[in-house]
Amino acid sequence: MNKLPAILILAFLATACDWFSLCREPVPINFDVALIPDIHVNNPTKAPVTVPSEMGPIQICRKDGTVADYSSLNQPTLTGTVHTDGHVVPSTQQYYLSDGTLANFIAYHPQANSLNAGVANFRITGQEDIMVGVCWNAGNSQSPVTVSFTFSHLLSQINYQVIAESQASADAWGTITYIKTVSPTSLDLTLNNQTLTANAIPLDTALPSSIGSNATLALSTSLTSAGSVMVFPGSRQLILTIKTSKSDILTIPTSLWYMAPGNIHTVTLTFKGNATGIPITASLTGWPE
Repeated sequence: MNKLPAILILAFLATACDWFSLCREPVPINFDVALIPDIHVNNPTKAPVTVPSEMGPIQICRKDGTVADYSSLNQPTLTGTVHTDGHVVPSTQQYYLSDGTLANFIAYHPQANSLNAGVANFRITGQEDIMVGVCWNAGNSQSPVTVSFTFSHLLSQINYQVIAESQASADAWGTITYIKTVSPTSLDLTLNNQTLTANAIPLDTALPSSIGSNATLALSTSLTSAGSVMVFPGSRQLILTIKTSKSDILTIPTSLWYMAPGNIHTVTLTFKGNATGIPITASLTGWPE
């Protein structure tokens, strides 16, 4: 008879513990995003994405634990919508595990062509950026923190400028039809180390600048923008193919042998006479201003 109250007390305590566990609120995870300070610029001609709100949906991958290994992922965990103030609204609200396990996230933009074994494959046209942001330690249920993705640019931008040495030269060449350069267009981003490489089948393509492949851009004696193109960075000679309304297709090698990720390479083309050659100068500026 004396054992019954003790049994009842133990049963009550067990029930109370279960009730407390069920009623404990899960701890939500908050997100925001920024471009790294030395790349956050205001000039929209410098890069396809210059402020967070221009990014559109970002792809977010999650791995929990003291070591974040994304090599098993074949699709993003969720997406996020970036607001003007950098706040990110996740497509699916994220919560910490209740046992105190660390949360880790990585995000990229734009949407990849595929994600296989933690490697995102992109197919670029020359008019989009590829960016990645990582948050290795996003806290846990006991120490929640805002997940802040600090994005960096992984491609190089080539910014073309054209000028004719005289009005007679401008008349002789006519309008510019296109300026193209060859770049790998199938690119792989390894999430574990945020390294961008050309795919084993790189799909090298002659990418036109943003004026397109059938432009009618007038030449003048003043510097004029002839568009820009985003290319895979690295050590290789920049070679251009140029077509004008009054010329055949020209292949123009430049003295630019390295294209740095996250930088703009400004290439100035000076048109002289008629098909007598195009002296080229190149300069390097970063997206930071």
